[in-house]
Amino acid sequence: MPTEPVFEKLTVREKAGEVLSQIKVECKTDIPTEIVERMLNENASATVTLGEIRKGRAEINGKVTFFLCYSTADGIKKAECGAEVKDSLVSDLIEDGDRINLYCRADKPEVDLSGLKASVSVYLTVRGVVFRKREYPILTGGENVFTDERTVNVIKHLGSPLSVYTVEEEFEIPFAVREVLCHRAEACVSSVQCGVGTVVCDGEIYLTEILLQSGEKSDIIRENKVLSFRAEIACDDAMPQSTANCRVNVKSLKTDIAVDEEKNLSAVTVNVQLSLSAEAYSLEEKVLVKDAFSVERELSLKRERAVFSAESEPFSVYAKFTGTVAAEGLENAKIVAVISEKTEIASCEKTDGEISVGGVATLNVMFIDGDGKPFSRKAEMPFEHRIPFDGAVKIDVIAVPKCAKAKITNGNGLECETETVFTVYEEKETAAEVITEAAVGEEKTENDHAISVYIPLEGEDLWELAKRLNVAPETLVLTNKELRFPLTGKERITVYRQK
Repeated sequence: MPTEPVFEKLTVREKAGEVLSQIKVECKTDIPTEIVERMLNENASATVTLGEIRKGRAEINGKVTFFLCYSTADGIKKAECGAEVKDSLVSDLIEDGDRINLYCRADKPEVDLSGLKASVSVYLTVRGVVFRKREYPILTGGENVFTDERTVNVIKHLGSPLSVYTVEEEFEIPFAVREVLCHRAEACVSSVQCGVGTVVCDGEIYLTEILLQSGEKSDIIRENKVLSFRAEIACDDAMPQSTANCRVNVKSLKTDIAVDEEKNLSAVTVNVQLSLSAEAYSLEEKVLVKDAFSVERELSLKRERAVFSAESEPFSVYAKFTGTVAAEGLENAKIVAVISEKTEIASCEKTDGEISVGGVATLNVMFIDGDGKPFSRKAEMPFEHRIPFDGAVKIDVIAVPKCAKAKITNGNGLECETETVFTVYEEKETAAEVITEAAVGEEKTENDHAISVYIPLEGEDLWELAKRLNVAPETLVLTNKELRFPLTGKERITVYRQK
């Protein structure tokens, strides 16, 4: 009887690693520097998409939008400009056919007033998480091949759809708006679930509008809104029992104001475009061969470790941080508004039963001095927060500021408060050892005894005994029906051979 191992293909989606890149993006504005008395606020938001992927390189395309607020002799002004992003992630880790999930953060926006026109720059930190499909040829049995099988739970990847979702909201403000000085939108995911052929992502958008009131008073007023969204993303293989995760970023933000001067009202229309990156998977039982032998031929087995990975459904927690920050030059000053806020994570550590997150919450606060002139101060508030968590060691935590406020205390300090939403993504991983090669070797020496009696080893199971004795497991069971496994080592094993 020939010895012929049989194989099938096992396809897994595995995480190959991460690639980081920092890009400086600059943009020239139309603001004559001679008219700028003080720069009050500079915001930068960025979106990036993936272009061509080839070995060693992945193209990045995107856009950075800058929103500036400054004071002049004629009052407070605003400006908006944008710059295209064209760059690459370069790494030996990247291969043809990979899927790369991109995450982008805009840091340290700076305004340069040294030229005739103001220019602005920002550093983008782009993180690419590289995934690839890998096919393993795995042994399933064959002619004259006896196998020891076990059932394992593996992650089956169902798809990684991308989507753009638009949220439009209208609301009324009880005063006439002259100008939107600056606006900001941050988004987070609150829950993800699967339907038939869809991934459903629920979340919230935290909207801030800094508005200049028309009329003699010309007050600056901050409006906070929370917009809910539910996006359905097509994923053909998803089913209600499947599991999914989703990442969200704000792709664009547009604010339109319609003013009714007679009623002293303003109708605000906000359009937020979200970029969504989802993933669906299921946990399935898979029967895999962990060992094999042939009674007639030597088998040389090669084993590999197959890793199945996916992020689980995220969860979000809210945290409030308060603190007093020293600030000079606030005598006779009055707070106008917190015009921007940011939460940056500096450290994230998973310990027993919790996640420890540390970082800095930064508030940019606008004031009016004793002469009625506007100015701003940045207040940095370090924080440490603990999130109860009993899951996997591999996690990713995203921090999104929800709102913030401040008040002057004792003339030389700011009492600050900020609310932050932390979203936790847990990386699920299962691994299994598979047999990827079974080379058929030389013929085994045949035992020419008609009957043999063996003494087993203590603790041996049926498979170990059959392989050691080079006898089919079912043959041992048929001829030694009294055996109970694992063995004590005192039994007598009889093997009959046809002559």
